[in-house]
This record gives sequence, structure tokens and C-alpha cells, in this order.
Amino acid sequence: MKLSVEGLNILSREISSLDPVVFLGADKTKPAVRQGVGVSGTGKTELMKELIRRAEKSPNMDEYSRLIIFDVKHDGYESLLPEKSEPITDFMGYEKSLTENRVTLIHPEISEAQDFLDEIIDHLFRTSERIEGFSGTLILEESSTYITGHKVPDSLKRFATQGRSMGLSLILLNQRCIGNRWVDTQTASMFVFRLARPDADLWKTRWGICPEMLESKLSEKRFSFAHFDLESLKLDFYEPIKLKDE
Repeated sequence: MKLSVEGLNILSREISSLDPVVFLGADKTKPAVRQGVGVSGTGKTELMKELIRRAEKSPNMDEYSRLIIFDVKHDGYESLLPEKSEPITDFMGYEKSLTENRVTLIHPEISEAQDFLDEIIDHLFRTSERIEGFSGTLILEESSTYITGHKVPDSLKRFATQGRSMGLSLILLNQRCIGNRWVDTQTASMFVFRLARPDADLWKTRWGICPEMLESKLSEKRFSFAHFDLESLKLDFYEPIKLKDE
């Protein structure tokens, strides 16, 4: 794949131009996977939290739409929870939260994370079959915990290949590019913050995006990011989000 000059938006857009429901929600017309990548401290979690907050308040978010955050690092999303609420740590708590809340935050134990994830994926498929109009987005933090350059768990393969028709989508977040070609074939788009140097080179060899241009643009303003559509090969840059204390 090569990036066309016409697809490059050098002028940064405001984040308000992103529809959070579209950005986070399921889309039966596109591949089920989206990826987010950037080294620690560049703003991935803050972007996700802000978009989740906006999606929750949006009138365009359907009654049976759900966002499930599976966070093995146990850090960053607690502010999304109602006061005095705690992250979910077991399957029973997950089921209850999915019924009652638009957003479910899960803090799995490392030793049980893969089995817990398998259970959740199976449950999301069953729920989609049972409830008309249900849609679910699974946000998988530190996705390299489960996916490597040469291996993808069967449950995630099922989610990526069959989830679209069921109204399910998967957002993979990681500090480094996963570099798994099979996952890339199932990916609709990627958002990228500043990258580790080896990952910048990967963007050039895989998608024809100049790493120097990418680094130069993203380094102009801290926490700015780019969005790359793998279907249209369109690359857009976005201004940093405005945090509450700003």
C-alpha cells in the first residue's frame, strides 16, 4: 500500500470533528478492528476517555450499545466510573455491569486475562444473537499481551472475522505496533501518537508513510495525533484534546 499525496491532510483538524459514536462504535460495513498506537505518555488513554465521555452523552448512541474496556495494566480509566464504583474483576460483575451501564471497565489478573477475555468475547456473541439492536465495542489495552507478530488467539480471530456482522468491533491499543499482518488485514483504521523509532520505519515499509514527516508533524504539539484510514489510505492530523483542567 502507498499513501497518495491527495490523501494527506497537513492542516490539523479539531477533535470536535470526530464523531465519538462513529469512532468508537460498531460498523457492519467495515472491518471490525481499529488500532491505536503510541509510546507511553503521548495521550492514547486520554483520547479514549474523552471520546468515551462524549459517546455516553451523545443522542446518537443507541440504547443497547456498550463499551467494554479490558485493561490489564489497571490504570487510566477509573475516572469514567460512577462515584464509589470499582473496576470489574470477575465474570459475574461483568455481566451485571453490561446490563446496567453503557461503559464497563474490567481489571483482569494477568494469570487469568486470556481465559477471562475468551469468556467475554463468547458472551458478547451470545448477547448479540439474543438482543436485537445490540452492539458492543471491546477496547483492549496492552493488546500485545495477547497478540504477537505471529500469533493471534482464536477468540480474537473470531471477533475480528465474525464480529462485524454481529455489531461487534475491537479497538486494539498498544505502545508499540503489533506488526501482525493478519490483524492489519482485519483493520479499518489506525490512530497514532508519537512512535518508537522502529515503529516509524514500519509505517514506511508497510504503508508508504514517511516517518520523518509523521514525527515532525506529531512533535509540533504534545498529545496531537493522526488518523489513518486503511481503506481510503487517507491520513488526517488532529489537534490535542483539551483536558478538563485546561
